[in-house]
Amino acid sequence: MTRSAWWGEPGQRKSPIPYRNGPFEYWPDVMCQCGRKAGLWILWSDDNPGRRYMSCSRRGEGGCQFFGWYEAPCDVFVRGLLVDLRDAVWNLKRENKNLKDALGDGGMKLEQEKKKGEALKIRVAKMQANAEAAVIRMKRFERERFFLSVVCVGLLIALFFS
Repeated sequence: MTRSAWWGEPGQRKSPIPYRNGPFEYWPDVMCQCGRKAGLWILWSDDNPGRRYMSCSRRGEGGCQFFGWYEAPCDVFVRGLLVDLRDAVWNLKRENKNLKDALGDGGMKLEQEKKKGEALKIRVAKMQANAEAAVIRMKRFERERFFLSVVCVGLLIALFFS
């Protein structure tokens, strides 16, 4: 069983599940020492997985140091389950991202092959159109040659009998 620290790998600081409510969608309001409504957040550390706490919404940007737990800690068994589930979700998200990245590379190659195939289809269509035009020109040429042959024969006959 692998344990991931909250401050460990990049990309794992996000909540493993989406918040159902925004950090300021609670009642009654709790004000921090700055006089602002404190945010209600969820901690996902090994020691407090899923435990909610309140802190100043501007804590990292020069706000006050207000901090308070919203609820009591859970028992050891539940905490272990939550950590295991958190790690499983993070691992699945990482694997999903890797698969999407791999699929993206394959998808780009597929698009390139499709473009090559479309270009080839366009070239074949142009060649077919050129071939059809050549057949039409050849038939017209044969008709004109036949007409000229008839005219020449007629002129020869006219000269012969004149």
